[in-house]
Amino acid sequence: MKVALYVRVSTEEQAEEGFSINGQIKTLVEYCKRSNYKIVEIYKDEGISGKSLDRPSLKKLLKDSKNGKFNMLMVWKISRLSRKQLDFLSVIDELEKNNVSFFSYSENIDASTPTGKAMLQMMGSFAELERNMILENVKMGMTQRAKEGKWNGGSVLGYSSKDKKLVINESEANLVKYIFDLYISGKGFKTIANKLNHEGYKTKRNANFSTNSIRTIITNPVYAGFIRFNQVEDWSEKRRKGKNENFIIVKGEHEPIISKEVWGMTQKIFEQKSHKPAKTFTGHFPLTTLLRCPKCGQGMIGHKIKKSKKSKEYIRYYQCGNFHYKGSAVCKSNLVRADEIEQFVFNRLEEITTKPTVLKSIVEKVNEKIVVLKEPIKERLNYILVQYNQAEKSISKYLGIIEKTANPPESILDRLSELEQEKKSLLEQKDQLEHELNKPSIKEISLEQLQNILNAFSKILPHVEPEKQKDLLHTIINKITVNEGNSPTERSVKDIELYFDASKNNNYVLTYGTVPPD
Repeated sequence: MKVALYVRVSTEEQAEEGFSINGQIKTLVEYCKRSNYKIVEIYKDEGISGKSLDRPSLKKLLKDSKNGKFNMLMVWKISRLSRKQLDFLSVIDELEKNNVSFFSYSENIDASTPTGKAMLQMMGSFAELERNMILENVKMGMTQRAKEGKWNGGSVLGYSSKDKKLVINESEANLVKYIFDLYISGKGFKTIANKLNHEGYKTKRNANFSTNSIRTIITNPVYAGFIRFNQVEDWSEKRRKGKNENFIIVKGEHEPIISKEVWGMTQKIFEQKSHKPAKTFTGHFPLTTLLRCPKCGQGMIGHKIKKSKKSKEYIRYYQCGNFHYKGSAVCKSNLVRADEIEQFVFNRLEEITTKPTVLKSIVEKVNEKIVVLKEPIKERLNYILVQYNQAEKSISKYLGIIEKTANPPESILDRLSELEQEKKSLLEQKDQLEHELNKPSIKEISLEQLQNILNAFSKILPHVEPEKQKDLLHTIINKITVNEGNSPTERSVKDIELYFDASKNNNYVLTYGTVPPD
């Protein structure tokens, strides 16, 4: 057993408890001799508080644990590692990931045993309960602020945040008024977005307007002088499914940009449009987002056009997603006939299975790239995890302050809100990267596997229900690029990339406009 010792004491603790660094080391060394354990290094943080994990020797210890320098960490007492339960458990979790067991001499807790693990799990349960109670108290504080008409943080077009209050940004406010005027005049979300993009306007984050960004503005009561809070709960776990019907909406302390009359008119129009019966159309678009616009590279989505004004029949097309959501200022429709392009793709997937030489070449080239593909994704994921853990630690720090403060300053609540938003964003990036790592592109394949997959796929696809073909195609195709042309009939498939290579710059093209020769 290769053991690392960690000892720590602050000046105050040594004075109060009378147990020095040397005393801790002596006790642990004697125990290791009796147990025939080999001590590989002693990590010391002297005169440093245990309230934070920002300690030089502790950081070095955790780094060495990743490199397999030792397989057990021993401390004189749990409080030496951390006085905060949440921090302590985060260190234990990191050690477990690195296959390092933990032993506390005074508490006689050996995390490598079932009893020791059970004790740590109990500690974890109480720590989680404590954290949830603190979070609930924070939420209560933010709820109370909202009820008082105070802003709880975040950016919104038309306003700037000064001294924790919303202050009108005149240039942005004029744009907001313009958007409401356009909506009241009868313009729809897409028309407004298209018009703003043509006129050079940008969102708060300097992006093009979309139908969704216009909808968000039109339905946001903050512009009429109200505060809305807690409309969605537990976003990181539930996303939009966490919609809360009993959200808070009260008169805010900020100055409104539009009048109550304008707000009332827009909401009446929005409600009327929301209750319009949906247009019925029988058709499916299995290549949605797999097809890429030949101009901007955005995923293409389904679109239908009547054969004639009097006809009840439609012709199915795919069109650029950017054009659909953001208008002609961003891109053109670039229509392609759905029936023709779908049939082409289905035929190519079937034909490729009859070309063993091509399949063998594919397998060899793909497997050569697998290791190269993993590295940048893993590096990015590790960076995101570090950022996420730092956000978690910062939240724990502020929660600790709140726990010990009767009336925490509003700046703490604002910072907590920002950190929660940061965590949400990092979690979304983490999910995306983990999805990338779980793609088939990360696993080596054999010629037999590829043949079996494609053979089975080409046989199954024609018999799958239309609405399920899209899901099936998305499991095997990475993207389909389209040739440029002046009309739908001139646009055709340029190449199809199967889902064996997730790298943006290393995709291996499996099939072209014509199947490669055997």
